[in-house]
Amino acid sequence: MRKLVGFLMFSMMTLSVSAQDLIVTASRDTIPCFITKIDSVSVEYQIVKNGIREKNTIPRRYVSDFKIAERNQNTESPENVEWSKPQFTKFRWSFAPGYAGRWGKDVESSGHAQFDNLYKKLKSCFSWETEIQYYFNRGNGIALNISGVHSSASDRNVYVPEYGQALQCKLKQQIIYVGPAWATRYENDHWLFSGCISLGGVFYTESVIPDHIQLKMTTVAFGMNYGIGAEYKLSPNWAMGLKIGWIISTASNFKAGGQTFKTDDPVSLSSFFIASYFSFRTQ
Repeated sequence: MRKLVGFLMFSMMTLSVSAQDLIVTASRDTIPCFITKIDSVSVEYQIVKNGIREKNTIPRRYVSDFKIAERNQNTESPENVEWSKPQFTKFRWSFAPGYAGRWGKDVESSGHAQFDNLYKKLKSCFSWETEIQYYFNRGNGIALNISGVHSSASDRNVYVPEYGQALQCKLKQQIIYVGPAWATRYENDHWLFSGCISLGGVFYTESVIPDHIQLKMTTVAFGMNYGIGAEYKLSPNWAMGLKIGWIISTASNFKAGGQTFKTDDPVSLSSFFIASYFSFRTQ
């Protein structure tokens, strides 16, 4: 009798192993299991741990492939099996506030150290960037990139060229970039790495404000934006991460007071930034 029970137990274990299914995740990990249901949203499966059968579910976009073992008449078959292609995230939106530093040479000395020092302070900036992305497949897509760099500095009793002594003087600079982009990404169950390169327009504004009188200079130039980032998935839709990026552009033609003038040497409108960000993904 003991031999018969032992033989039956061994037969059941052999059958269980032979009928075992396999899930391959997007990060190429494998999950030996028993698949009970597959649809366009998720895969439901069971595994045995310490003699206890556990039920689990994995989102379909995290599944690269799956294999269902042959089953005999005494083995339960998966219900509602749909052999559609695994889903992937098509839309992604991110917003990244951070720190930016201006590139390029210092402006020519005005001969007044206090005024020149104000200009140097404008090289440290506040930055922000937002991207709206649409992916054709798991790795490539298109995007709209909008980013900005803002800085200001002020001081009292400053001599301002072309104006004179000012009780208070404030300087402001603003760079806005807008352009279409090509986006790439790689992701696994927990992390997403992304890159984006864009060509578009750079809108530059500089203001000198002595004693509340605003003197403004503007220009529009062609530029490039490039950024790379890494984010940790907090949920199937939300994530947080870090990224670095660059805006590269120069300009020679400016408008001020209704007049257009050209500088002897191109003025750098370039900057780099580092930022933390959050993102939202949806199918």
